Amino acid sequence: MIAVLQFGSARSLPDGRMLRVPAFAPRSTLPLSAACLVANGVREALARLLAAEFDVELIEPAIPAAAERRLLVDGATIVRVRGRLADGFVIVRPADARRVVSAAFGEAERSDRDALSAIERATLERIAGALVPLCNALCGTLGPATRETAERTACDIATYFEVRTTGPQRFSIGFGLTRDPREEVTGLVALEDLASVEVEGRVEVAAGVLSVPAFSRIAAGATIPFETRLGAPGVLRFGDVAFSRVTCGVSNGRNAATVESLPGGGA
Repeated sequence: MIAVLQFGSARSLPDGRMLRVPAFAPRSTLPLSAACLVANGVREALARLLAAEFDVELIEPAIPAAAERRLLVDGATIVRVRGRLADGFVIVRPADARRVVSAAFGEAERSDRDALSAIERATLERIAGALVPLCNALCGTLGPATRETAERTACDIATYFEVRTTGPQRFSIGFGLTRDPREEVTGLVALEDLASVEVEGRVEVAAGVLSVPAFSRIAAGATIPFETRLGAPGVLRFGDVAFSRVTCGVSNGRNAATVESLPGGGA
């Protein structure tokens, strides 16, 4: 389960401060690249079906709660398609259905009190069915597509996102999946991937500890005792990691250190 930290609506405290209560919510693992591919397909399909140019925006994938699922699909026209990885849904809610039909017939937006005629419902279902092949990017190989009820969809849907048109003709097409994809685990970082990374190293030739009172009394000319002899082997560190013991000396006129052993006992 992948979760993301979110903050709810702000509420006022007695002392006048505002507080947003944090909570962890499940996050969809559907790749944005797959959703973007669907969004681009919607734009092209609508341009072909409705003979008009559309710009679209993507509402990123989410995992809606049970109440949210029921609200999303209430009264919607829903087409379900069987897929190899999961079943997919094309969802057109009632308000968006009227806008789609109005765009198809070149009319002004319909009133929400006007029911769709038989021809208009058939047109809407044809448009929704034409978008079903886009689910291939989400579900893998597709099987048959059928009408689905809102009740069954609300129970089965796991992941949901929307593609919204922008401009004068605004409506949304919802897409759902019965299964949230497994999170992809990438390969380990290879040594070649770190070739340009630089690591700062240092050699400690002596180490010791001081009490806080002794530390506070340090002044110029003070003598500080070390637990390690200055002539003893030093410690080569990279960051906070002690990498190996070294022998300190001079090479070609520069201070240098010879590595005595490698981690794991290597020479």
